[in-house]
Formats: sequence, structure tokens, C-alpha cells
Amino acid sequence: MTIRNIKNFILPALLLTAPSTWAETIDCTAITTLPTVITVQGIYCLTGDLATSMTSGDAITINTNNVTIDLNGWKLGGLAAGAGTLTRGIYAWQRKNITIKNGTIRGFHTGIYLKDNSPYTASQGHLIEDIRADKNTYTGIDVRGRGNIVRRNQMVDTGGTTAGNYAYGIQLYGPGVRALNNDISGTAATGTGNAYGMYLYVADGAVVEGNRIDDVSSGSGYIYGLHISGANDVVVEDNRINGLSSTSNTFGVLMVNSSDLLVAGNRIISAVFGIYYTATTGKYMDNLTSNVTTPFTGGTPVGTNS
Repeated sequence: MTIRNIKNFILPALLLTAPSTWAETIDCTAITTLPTVITVQGIYCLTGDLATSMTSGDAITINTNNVTIDLNGWKLGGLAAGAGTLTRGIYAWQRKNITIKNGTIRGFHTGIYLKDNSPYTASQGHLIEDIRADKNTYTGIDVRGRGNIVRRNQMVDTGGTTAGNYAYGIQLYGPGVRALNNDISGTAATGTGNAYGMYLYVADGAVVEGNRIDDVSSGSGYIYGLHISGANDVVVEDNRINGLSSTSNTFGVLMVNSSDLLVAGNRIISAVFGIYYTATTGKYMDNLTSNVTTPFTGGTPVGTNS
């Protein structure tokens, strides 16, 4: 067989085996009006852009377990409610096995909020992937519970709420969470509010890997690329954090009241503090900083760090 014939054979075969997740979900229950409450397990989807100007409540509420919402590349919008909105785009309380994927969630107080209470183990098994959370005024994605995965999402221009002054790109609470290959850009708190590109709380056994965080800012509050609090046995690896506002309270990676955190292969550019362990134990290795006033504080250095 000639090289040209081999190519002609391989290309169609590759196209036929492309991942099915790229395709539009059509075997689903269409969501066509807002607000919507889901009470039956199954697969739901958007068939066009949906928007609301409601200033409180939830555009889509999930009141059962085992639900998939595929936005199918469409937009769920709440921008018309303005900066004082308290509306959440998609909300669930202590549910299990929810998947939300494939589209844009714009202009809500919180784009996605899958809620649980301490110790964050009632809610579990959620997957949030391929979501663009754009211009949400407080938080892009907030997922709480056990064993949840948040991957390949894009947070853009989060912050500006007039109902407070903090801002979070992604928040994750609970054990065994995974934050993988997310892009977070333009998280801006106002006044004395703190700004967090990504925030993890009591997330024992978490993995934070391959995320890219930039342009986190505040008026006069604290600024964190990645903030981890009360979490043990966490791996923080191969993340890229840059463009943090240059106030005196700027941290690339801050770890508080945690133990046995491994921080490896991260790159931090332009911050006052690079990797900072406080009341925390763990090791860091093969991390690289540039334009960072105090690159490393606390912890135990191993390997090469610069």
C-alpha cells in the first residue's frame, strides 16, 4: 500500500472514531423557558440561547439526582439583571451525579452553584466540563461535595457585584475534588474585597493540575491565584499563574491550615508572594517564579526551585 493510500485509509477511520462528546446531544428533554425546575432524572439540553432578567432565584434548578444538562454550545444568560443580580444560572442542593457541559453561562451572580453543607460529603459525583462562565458577578463555578470534577472550563471577567465585593473564578469544597485544565482570566474584586482565581476548602485528597490563572485583581483586598484552606494530602501540579495585581497582599499559591501538600512544577509570574505555606506542612519542588518578591515561604523545598 502506498503512503498516499495509507493516509486515505487512516483519515476517514479517525473521523469515524472521533469522541461522541463533540456531537450535539439530540436525544434529550429540551429546556425552552426560564426559570425551569428539573424533577425527573435524565438528559436535558438547550436548543437555542436562553436569557432572563430575573434578579433573584435560579434560572435552572435541579431537584433530583443523575441529571445531565448539555448546553449544546448555546448560552444561558442573565446579563440583563445587572450588577446587583442575585440570580444563579444552574443550582442544585445536595444532589448526586450531575453533569453540566458544553456552553456559555453569562451574567449571573453565580454561574453554576452545586451546593452542600459541611462536611461536604452529601453531594457527590458531579462533572462540570467545557463551560465558558462569562461576566458572572461573584463566582463563575462553585461546586461542593465529594469526588467532583471540574475540567476544561473557561472563567472570563468574573466580579463586579454590587451585592458584595469579593470575586471567585472557581470555588471547590469537599474531599477528592479535581480541578483540571481550567482557564481563569479576569477575576476582579472591588473595594476591600478579596479576589480568588481558584479557592479550595476542606478538600482532602484534591488534585489541582494544569490550570492557567491570570489577571486577578482587587481594589485594596487580598489577591490569590490559588488559595487552599483546611485541606490535607493535596497535589498542586503544573499550574500557570501570572498577571496578579501588584499590591502588597498578592499570593500566587497560598496554603493555610493544611498538611502534606505537594506543590510541583508550577510557574508563577508577577506576584509579591509566590508559594506560601502558613500553618501548613508539605514539600515543593521544580517550581519556577519570575518577578516575584518573595518566591517561597514555609514548607520543605526539594529538587530545584527558583
